[in-house]
Amino acid sequence: MGELILHTLPVVFAIASFWSNTERKLLLLNLGLCVSIASLLLLQQAWGGALVITVAGLSTTYRLVTQRLLGKAATYVTIVIMSSLVGVINNLTGQTGILELMPVMTFIFYRYGELHCREAGLRLCMVIGSGLFTVYGVLTETWGLALTELLFAFSNSWFYLRLRRNAAQSAA
Repeated sequence: MGELILHTLPVVFAIASFWSNTERKLLLLNLGLCVSIASLLLLQQAWGGALVITVAGLSTTYRLVTQRLLGKAATYVTIVIMSSLVGVINNLTGQTGILELMPVMTFIFYRYGELHCREAGLRLCMVIGSGLFTVYGVLTETWGLALTELLFAFSNSWFYLRLRRNAAQSAA
């Protein structure tokens, strides 16, 4: 029963993302997803993914608390440090294959969007990251994660296209 709840909770967050029409709502939902997906990945013993999602939750918390974007150099340094931490942990646990690198690549897209981009860029980075993490979920047979990330990619694509359309109409 507990495993069913852990697979269902991220999907509920992903469905709620279709109503995340502001950057703040998106970040709050992302934080909820980080907590629920990290728990699910720990249960599945997908250590690389769990570590990446936990560190991602810290990054999301930073953005929510400070309401500030980082400069380009600070973003790159932060991503390199966080990715290196994940790489060291993966190396220590012997999980250094392509499968374990997928969460790191997802992490890089998400963190760049979250720490450096306004809403449109953030959503585009999340679409790319969610696509990668959907594949990771399928490969690790973490179905709740796969469905969640697929829904998250769709909802962010929808809002990204709306932002682009509104920007084009404003320019005209």
